[in-house]
Amino acid sequence: MNSRTDILVAVGALVSACAVLAIAARLTPAAAGYGTHTELGLPPCNFLRLTHWPCPSCGLTTCFAWAVRLQFRNAFLANPFGILAFLGTVSLIPTSIVLLWRRISFRRITETVAFTRAIYVSTALYVLSWFFKLAEFHHPIQ
Repeated sequence: MNSRTDILVAVGALVSACAVLAIAARLTPAAAGYGTHTELGLPPCNFLRLTHWPCPSCGLTTCFAWAVRLQFRNAFLANPFGILAFLGTVSLIPTSIVLLWRRISFRRITETVAFTRAIYVSTALYVLSWFFKLAEFHHPIQ
């Protein structure tokens, strides 16, 4: 590692990933496939409330709550992109540990062409995931 900043980034990534997974494990996945975030005291999705259509992030918290229980089918149905985000979060733990142990900066990963391409692919998958959500979404009866 080249600096304290590198250490703080790696420790921050490690602690954040562990915290996200621990919180997901404590949540009860919403049966509707979205809305689990309200257990954290957050308000219901305004996009869904106003348009009656899910936003691109609808179901992400529910997806994590299912995925941490290894219920990947339910997780996928809640938000397909969430599976990728979950796996990225899980992989961040050993990655951070190895980078700390070997004193390697995260920049060695993030400043590569492959990482940039992965961001573009992830963005495209996020949009495709939203299209899936829109296609399979059942409007709540009001």
